Amino acid sequence: MNASPWVAVLAGAAVGVCVGLIGTSGAIMIPVLIFGFGLSQLRAQGTALFIAMLPVWVFPMVPYARAGNVDWRLGLLLGAGLAVGSYFSAQWVQHLPVGVVRKMFAVVLAAVAVRLFVQR
Repeated sequence: MNASPWVAVLAGAAVGVCVGLIGTSGAIMIPVLIFGFGLSQLRAQGTALFIAMLPVWVFPMVPYARAGNVDWRLGLLLGAGLAVGSYFSAQWVQHLPVGVVRKMFAVVLAAVAVRLFVQR
């Protein structure tokens, strides 16, 4: 890491604000790691997954849970599927050209953005 620890903490805090407001991290954290810290696509994805593994996401989830805005059963079921699917796809992506992976990431972000924008 070339940036100072304070820059990393401040960048993390900025992403944290986004997590609390719009409930996302990877869509923001990965571009921050690529463009802000110069990581490769795969290194940014791996680092974002490491961050997601940490219990830090409990903190922004607490106010949602207190307000009754967590579907615990659905979360556990989706989490189980995510664990299996992401394990195998993470092994597969290590063998893809980084340009392909970056384009796939961009297409997914763009598709989600368009869907959210046009949805009523």
